[in-house]
Amino acid sequence: MFIKNFFKKQSRFERKLFESSIFDNQETVDLEDVKQMLQGFPCLSEIDQLVQSMTLVQVCREFLRLIPQTLDNHKKLKVLLTMHVLMGDVKHGRLFVQQLNCFNGWAPVNKDEILNKFIGIQTMIIHKLASIQDICNRSKFKTNIEIFFKDIDTSVIQFYKAINCLNFILAQYDLFLSISKLHNRTVVMEIYLLIWNDLIAMYLMLERFIRQFMECYTQLDQKQALQVYELFNEYNKLTASVRQFGSISNNFKNCNISQPKWYIPTKREQDELQLYFQNVKIYLTSRTKRQKIEKSASQVLRVCQSTDRNYRKSTSFVGQKGDNFLQNTTLGYMKKISTAVNPIAFQYTFESESKTEIQQK
Repeated sequence: MFIKNFFKKQSRFERKLFESSIFDNQETVDLEDVKQMLQGFPCLSEIDQLVQSMTLVQVCREFLRLIPQTLDNHKKLKVLLTMHVLMGDVKHGRLFVQQLNCFNGWAPVNKDEILNKFIGIQTMIIHKLASIQDICNRSKFKTNIEIFFKDIDTSVIQFYKAINCLNFILAQYDLFLSISKLHNRTVVMEIYLLIWNDLIAMYLMLERFIRQFMECYTQLDQKQALQVYELFNEYNKLTASVRQFGSISNNFKNCNISQPKWYIPTKREQDELQLYFQNVKIYLTSRTKRQKIEKSASQVLRVCQSTDRNYRKSTSFVGQKGDNFLQNTTLGYMKKISTAVNPIAFQYTFESESKTEIQQK
């Protein structure tokens, strides 16, 4: 009776959600259930009339709100799998990501420590991928790589964000390897495959950018080219780790991934790049120092010119306005001596303000 009353209080969306493969005991999630959820689990009349009772934003919010905090680990994995699928959806992914901040994962339970760690790491990976969703989506659409050269500064920032995310994922190699051996289940394999698809797509986009760069780096602005060269070094570090991460697929049954033809620049190409950019660094450093010296000299010159103008202005003022009050000062005395026909023949006394001729011998 309690169960009957409980279900009466549930909305159709909530009831259908918990009846779906996302929360049941099946091995993995049925994509048809995800599609139905995105439509708000419509009833037959709504399907016939082509109407939807819930907006997509409402659907995403309700799905995230209804995720129980107490859930067994297998169902947690299915929820994370569903999130990753929604996030990668071409039409609806952006709206889902906008609501994702309200989900922070689950508190770890005492049993099965390695699986708890995997669930926590997978939650972090989803949030990291969500933060770079734009470049992640562009990598899957195989965007024309020349677009990135139209605004190199912005492109370099985007690629560094992608590299940071890739490095975080690749750093979990040991964990993924252990999980693939200890929990060789379909849902774990599907999570791995979704991550691999995102990872390899971004890596290959970076590769295309680097290969294009190697054909035109001498024609680019030197400062911008130097930024991309640093990106080239990061790309070289990634390659071995990406290949290693791809090898995890061998631990899953019926998991065949097609690895690309790995592009590795030859030693000659790397040496030429290194020599060219060593010279660029030397030139840019010397130019910066020269500009600082020129700027400093220019500032000193302006100060000197300003001081000279002020001095001439003040001396002119003294010459024109100060003769009267300077009569009773030593400066007036010096002026009289310097302008006298015979300076030695003048003596000036402050008390009497009189001039006395000194008899010359």
